[in-house]
Amino acid sequence: MPTNRLERFAHNLDWNLLRTFVVVVEEGSITKAANRLLLQQPAVSMALKRLEQTVGHKLIDRRPGRFDLTEAGARLHALCRDIFTSVVRLPEAMEPTGEEISGHITIHTVSHALNPAWDRALASFFRLHPRVTAGVKVETTSDVIRSVERGVATLGISDGIIPAGLGCAPFCIETYALYCGRGHRLFGTEGIRIEELRGEPYVSFISDVLGGPHMGPVTAVRAVGSFGQQVRAIAFNVEEVLRLVIANAGIGMLPVHLAAASAACGDLWQLPPYDDLPQTETFRITNPSAALNPAERAFLAHIADVPLWQHPNA
Repeated sequence: MPTNRLERFAHNLDWNLLRTFVVVVEEGSITKAANRLLLQQPAVSMALKRLEQTVGHKLIDRRPGRFDLTEAGARLHALCRDIFTSVVRLPEAMEPTGEEISGHITIHTVSHALNPAWDRALASFFRLHPRVTAGVKVETTSDVIRSVERGVATLGISDGIIPAGLGCAPFCIETYALYCGRGHRLFGTEGIRIEELRGEPYVSFISDVLGGPHMGPVTAVRAVGSFGQQVRAIAFNVEEVLRLVIANAGIGMLPVHLAAASAACGDLWQLPPYDDLPQTETFRITNPSAALNPAERAFLAHIADVPLWQHPNA
């Protein structure tokens, strides 16, 4: 495409259409996107149609029962994500760099991701840079990854399947086991076979979805054991899953080192499998294309060598 055509295209493009397109893709639904954007559904549909006309490609396959990105739609979504990352970072990227570093860092994390070396690195960073401020937000796996992709988070701490375009370093490894509460019919029973758990109501993490985008070893145990199809309760942090299992809302998978105290005092009972327990790895993730402020650059350099921590089995 000649340069003058490219320039005309850029001048004529309504940039709000790109934002609408990103929200439609993230929500996977015109209706949900309209609710998030506080618009009427026809307005969102029309915006998507206008964008398709502008770029000259069909972007989303919206046949009945389907809502899939086309190849052109996937390419445009990746470009839009980079654009959004640059825009959201403009104010902080323009901050002047002085001798004493100041600025704000934002960490988005799944719940209860623990690493003693990380805590020591945080302490030493804030001693070195007393003018730096920080915000920490606990989110689901999908939301942490999305926040890093969009450039909203300086750094994410997340399990799940990390997209190839993000920077990724090991953070910690946890071993999980299956538990029931004191009121469960199998509480106190030794040598239970996994077949006995079929059909048992289950307490699930939001990301612990059979066939979901971040299905890992913990979810795979449910598939192998044919239990947990009936999800009776769901939560996005470890503390609430633990509380619900103890309350006998259902059986549930928990990190062994976090469940140890409740098991020792008789509030939890371990269920099969007893051997080859699933392990999950949590990662530090960053967006290499994000425009960082001086505080963020200093922070990422400071924590770059934090080693992986493997929680001991209790």
